[in-house]
Amino acid sequence: MSKNVLFWIGVKSTDSLMREKHGEFKYLDIGRKSWEWWCKKNNVIFLPYEESTEKDTRKHRVTWTRWLDVIDQVKSKNIDYNKIALVDGSSIVRWDTPNFFDLTKDGLTAFRSLENIRWICEGVSGYNDFFKGFNFDISKYISCGFQIFDKSHEDFLSMLKKFYYDNNDEILKLQTKEVTRGTDQPVYNYLLQIHNIKVNMDLPKSFMLTHLQRFDWLSHNWQLEDQTPFFIRYGYIWFYSGFAQRGHRYDLMKQTWDMIKGNYK
Repeated sequence: MSKNVLFWIGVKSTDSLMREKHGEFKYLDIGRKSWEWWCKKNNVIFLPYEESTEKDTRKHRVTWTRWLDVIDQVKSKNIDYNKIALVDGSSIVRWDTPNFFDLTKDGLTAFRSLENIRWICEGVSGYNDFFKGFNFDISKYISCGFQIFDKSHEDFLSMLKKFYYDNNDEILKLQTKEVTRGTDQPVYNYLLQIHNIKVNMDLPKSFMLTHLQRFDWLSHNWQLEDQTPFFIRYGYIWFYSGFAQRGHRYDLMKQTWDMIKGNYK
């Protein structure tokens, strides 16, 4: 019988610069606890992505290799999967989050990326020449931090892998020297639209709260004695992204975990 899989992105790069930039990736240990617990509760296979097939993780970023490795790693475990949720390791899932696999349609489910419109627009325009002036629909731009897909998506991922290696030098130049607006996400979005991949956006926003500080999710209702932050009260999955300093990610995730860890029993 096929089962659903949670492909959790938890690669800790051995590159000294990357480790320093990400505070030795200590935040991953916090998020993992919540996801392992949630998967066990909901009868979902927890599959941590902890080693990339590419050893040079500065050149081949984990944001890229997760797409290139996901199907191979699932199949290497002899898992007959129904759906796969690919989720960033810098996230925490609330203890009572409903089983989102049961709430999604077949195909690809994702969320619109709205946290920084200027950043998104600059990324799209920066890659437009690379994609020969393709008429990109900015209203369909999605986040790569949390997606759910099924076997019908395998052909797209196979094409994405070939595209990446065929164009690696140019992609690397754009993402590190010229456009510098994302790694996989702009290219991934272009290819979705070029290949007419239907994207479902039927999950409520509460399943993906990002840039918590930008949208004031860290505040609470001052009129109530209960000072539980808005993101914990109203959100199901919290993504600790968009901080000027990576160290803030670990600090906030640890504070969050210390506040709520008693619920994961």
